[in-house]
Amino acid sequence: MPITRREFLSYSALSLGALSLPAVSKTHTSATIPLQLRDAEYDWFNTDIDPVRVWEFSKTSLRLQQYQPVTITVENQLSEPSSVHWHGMRVNNAMDGVSGLTQAPIQPKQDFSYQVPTEDAGTFWAHTHHKTFEQLAKGLYMPVIVEEANPYSVDKDLLFVVDDWRLNRVGQIDESSFGTMHDWSHSGRMGNVVTINRRPQEQLNVHAGDRVRLRVLNAANARIFNLLFEGLSITIIAKDGQPLEIPVPIKDTLAIGPAERYDLIIDIPPNWSGKYAIKAMERRQNFMVAQWQVNPKVSKLPAISRPIRPLAKNPLPEKNFKVQHELTLDMSGGAMGNLQAAFYKGDKLSVNELIAEKQVWTFNGVANLPEQALIKIKVGDGVSLTIENNTRWPHAMHLHGHHFIANNTTIGNEVWQDTVLMKGNEKTTLRFQAERPGKWLFHCHMIEHQASGMVTWIEVLV
Repeated sequence: MPITRREFLSYSALSLGALSLPAVSKTHTSATIPLQLRDAEYDWFNTDIDPVRVWEFSKTSLRLQQYQPVTITVENQLSEPSSVHWHGMRVNNAMDGVSGLTQAPIQPKQDFSYQVPTEDAGTFWAHTHHKTFEQLAKGLYMPVIVEEANPYSVDKDLLFVVDDWRLNRVGQIDESSFGTMHDWSHSGRMGNVVTINRRPQEQLNVHAGDRVRLRVLNAANARIFNLLFEGLSITIIAKDGQPLEIPVPIKDTLAIGPAERYDLIIDIPPNWSGKYAIKAMERRQNFMVAQWQVNPKVSKLPAISRPIRPLAKNPLPEKNFKVQHELTLDMSGGAMGNLQAAFYKGDKLSVNELIAEKQVWTFNGVANLPEQALIKIKVGDGVSLTIENNTRWPHAMHLHGHHFIANNTTIGNEVWQDTVLMKGNEKTTLRFQAERPGKWLFHCHMIEHQASGMVTWIEVLV
């Protein structure tokens, strides 16, 4: 029988119950990697302030090899249940890591083995999908890189994971602010400390004349970052792990929403030496988030101009697939919205009743996960989904288990992606082809928006 919406809610953002789900086979693939979810401390401040207590994966990042699938056995060393979602990786549904929908949460001192395919090379990430608005804000995520079968030639391949953390007056995660209605009904949880690769003022060591592949991931709960790479030539070669057919040069500013990833090629000028700031732009002000440490050239030979070639394609569906299903998704609610009433748990509630339930966003007039799927389709079916953002707020819309084709304003055309950033009162259409059977979430990755209503699901049948 399908899981009910009430059962899902008991596992998602609103509670920490337990669900008896069928055991998943733990058949091992070519390699097994152990991984722990654990407590950690980061000494971010050179003062008398205690180290910041956070949660983390036992690996700072995971690098895999294309076409070499792995089994990753995750042990939960935390005091709470959790799960792991392999964001952007086209796993089978039982491996998708959505607590209460595709698996029971991993209890403390227990483990779960995920079978992770690696057909797609690119930049992905793993993160909690259990009480996500708290656990993600505590740091429970990890970048995942799948190396191309044929290596892509650059001088440096670097991660650039941007995040913000809300700390209280004693320099610890501000847990008292979890679940505040202001965050949930506005733009989401915003932090007051920005890190790159979990370090304030990260330093990226390169040489003058280097060609750098910079893998940029926004791991924040809700903040959109506008990154400023002054004085540099930037070219996008991949979005959300999927290669662009033609690399796209952009100006020195990159806007990136929560859960989005961009692979950039950046050529360090041969005449640079010393430190150069990487900044974020916000409210017409710039602040430094990291810096290049540019060392002298390794070779005394002059730098040679090299064309930027595209990455090899991943085995995605062809772009011209047939569309059998067309539907529209209305996004409503939030502060300064016109929401008057919506269905929640099968009942129609007034806006004041919804606020009392902390449900302030809707998809097609329903707050939070509906009892019925948004659509039921068969493997191989093509879907065109038009999203109308009838709110004043931006939303980063993410579809589990699939990539879709949608317009990207930064790149300037339609590309494959798994998360699309929409502006307030914007309309966009995404197209995807159903690939694997199961129940797949579709939600806003401003995580507080998901917790307070912006989540639905599709079902793919054999």
